[in-house]
Amino acid sequence: MVWSKLVLFMSFYLCGLAAHSQGRLFVFYDTECPICQKTTKRLQEMYDKYGQNVAFTAVFSTKSLKKSEIKAFAKEYQFTLPYVIDRKHKLVKRYDARTTPEVVLLNAQDQEVYRGAVDNQFFGLGKYRPKTTEFYLQNALEALTSGKAISPTRTEPVGCLINRRKSD
Repeated sequence: MVWSKLVLFMSFYLCGLAAHSQGRLFVFYDTECPICQKTTKRLQEMYDKYGQNVAFTAVFSTKSLKKSEIKAFAKEYQFTLPYVIDRKHKLVKRYDARTTPEVVLLNAQDQEVYRGAVDNQFFGLGKYRPKTTEFYLQNALEALTSGKAISPTRTEPVGCLINRRKSD
C-alpha cells in the first residue's frame, strides 16, 4: 500500500516537473506573518502569469499550523498556489530558509538562480515603502522564462523569522 502511494506520488511529481519545464519556485510562507499577508496578492499575480512554466510551491513550516488554517488563509487572501506543510523542516533545511516570505527559484536543472525577497516594498521589520520600486522575483521569473540572465541573483528577505527546530 505504501509503495503504491509512493509510485503514484512520484508519477504526479514527475508529470508536474515536465509541465513546468522552466523551473521551480519555493515560497517559504507563514499565515500569521504580516509581510506574507501583504505580499500574497503579488505572488498570486505572478503565479497566474508564470505558473504554466514554473512550478510554484508555498512552503508552510510552522509546526502547529493546521491544514484548515491554510485553507482559511487561502480563501481570505484568494491564494491558490499549491502548498506543502513542512513541519519537519526538510525543505527549510534543504534550502536554508530563514525568513517568511523568502523565495528560492530554481532553473530546469535544479540550480538556484534567485534567492531572497519578493520585492523591495519592505526594507525592515515595520518599515516599508509606500510603493514598490524593485520587483526582484517578478524580474527573475521573467528572465528565467525568456532565457535571459537573472540579476540580481540574491537579495535579503525581510519578514518573520522561521522558528527553526533545534536540529536545524
